[in-house]
Amino acid sequence: MKVLAGLFLAVCVSQAAVTVEQYHVHDFSFHAAGVAGNPFDVDLTAEFMGPGGVRIVIPGFYDGDDTWKIRFAPTAVGKWTMRTISPVSALNAQADDNITATANTNKAIHGALLIDPLHRAHFVYQDGTHYFLMGYEADWLWGADMLDPDRKVMHHLIDQIDARGFNHVLVNVYAYDTSWAKGNTNQWDYGPAPLYVFGGTNAQPDHTKLNPEFFKIYDGMMQALQDKGIVANVMLKVYNKQVNWPKPGSADEARYFRYVTARYQAYSNIVWDFSKEAYNEKDKNLERRLIDLVRATDGYHRLTTAHDNDGYDWNADWNSNLDFRTDQEHEHWMEMAIFDRNLRQWPYINSELYYERGVDDLPTYPKKNDWQEQVRGAYEVYLSGGYFAYYYSNTAWDLVKPDPEPPGMPRFQILKENLSVLPYWRMDPKPELAVGGPCLALPGQVYAFYVKPGSGSGGTKGVEITVNLTALQSSGTVEWVNTWTGEKAVDGVPKPGVYTYHRPAFFGDAPALLVVKAN
Repeated sequence: MKVLAGLFLAVCVSQAAVTVEQYHVHDFSFHAAGVAGNPFDVDLTAEFMGPGGVRIVIPGFYDGDDTWKIRFAPTAVGKWTMRTISPVSALNAQADDNITATANTNKAIHGALLIDPLHRAHFVYQDGTHYFLMGYEADWLWGADMLDPDRKVMHHLIDQIDARGFNHVLVNVYAYDTSWAKGNTNQWDYGPAPLYVFGGTNAQPDHTKLNPEFFKIYDGMMQALQDKGIVANVMLKVYNKQVNWPKPGSADEARYFRYVTARYQAYSNIVWDFSKEAYNEKDKNLERRLIDLVRATDGYHRLTTAHDNDGYDWNADWNSNLDFRTDQEHEHWMEMAIFDRNLRQWPYINSELYYERGVDDLPTYPKKNDWQEQVRGAYEVYLSGGYFAYYYSNTAWDLVKPDPEPPGMPRFQILKENLSVLPYWRMDPKPELAVGGPCLALPGQVYAFYVKPGSGSGGTKGVEITVNLTALQSSGTVEWVNTWTGEKAVDGVPKPGVYTYHRPAFFGDAPALLVVKAN
């Protein structure tokens, strides 16, 4: 429904001077009492003009109490102006010619996440900083202690994630409860959520309305992630968590997608994800229309993906509106990373491979793996040219118990510290250069291999990997990294050739990262 009139004459009102840092959000608020019809259907947009003639058109959103907001984040330092457009006279022709964007002072913030135009299987930030994605699945991060004004549990988990180097969080907009642990089974079980994303309740919904009180709490999570420079991979829907969603293809469904996009697009750390387990949406034309709706509503043109969506991602008639691949691959993860990366020349993320068991054995998803399996899977994905998201049973879905720290987390920090310093964005998967493990290489210059304990390759007992270094440009250095402890050992390569290697004996049973560099 389009609202065509308000109670006030259209006047140009100059707002107070605004100063905001580049990439940081600022809310412009507008009040209009007595507006007829559904306030969530009011059309409100603002045109922002900035340095060098940059123009951004941003939709507004209703925030309750006769208040609409335009959420803006300047993309460049300098002077900006704003003009609003709305059929509601009190919201129309509002102006601010005195907006100043100052330099960003938060070293963790680098602007929007983009596809690297020179290395299209990788990401780069808006300011040119390379982004080595290391993900963390925290589906219920928004719902952890959501009625506690201090959000102590949520902030503790975010701090923990940040301290170990994770920079990409997979999180839902909303989910209701899980089928494997229904109800609040313990103090760390936050499902069902106490607030519903729509009007009414999950049992008796009013899908014509959104719930601003829910979203104000969600704002706090987005800001906390932004402050840490952590990308929020926001999954707009989830089909198998007992949510009473609007009817597919309805105006209520479209309103929800527009509202979420309008409210969060200004956060430079956001990427859109159509749905958790998007394969549950059988109507792929509807899926495409909804993704197109998000992209058309988003004035900042943030990246878009769809979680585990094989049929859609591989169909050239549908997938033109996605920017990178998010997969959950449980069998052929190394081959899949290479396959997807080569198919589209786009980044590949394996978001759900293993399910690390909780230190405390709490009711959760029944499939559980040892941390050693998950660490191994991560190295195999990274060295096949992909990226990885960590899954810990006690902080996924509606269970949020960050302490004690899961044993896998510090091992992922070791992984990132050793892989992110390589020219990762210029290296390609080269499985043909190794027998016994995956290989990522910039041939002739730098190679990375994952070496597991084993009885040998090529029939040579005690040899755990055989590598082809015939393209090495000179002599080289060999660095071994214990993937469980971070311990290192250094050796050399005298000349190009084929070499067989065994992990250092003091590594014990721990797999190793083997890095070879030309001198």
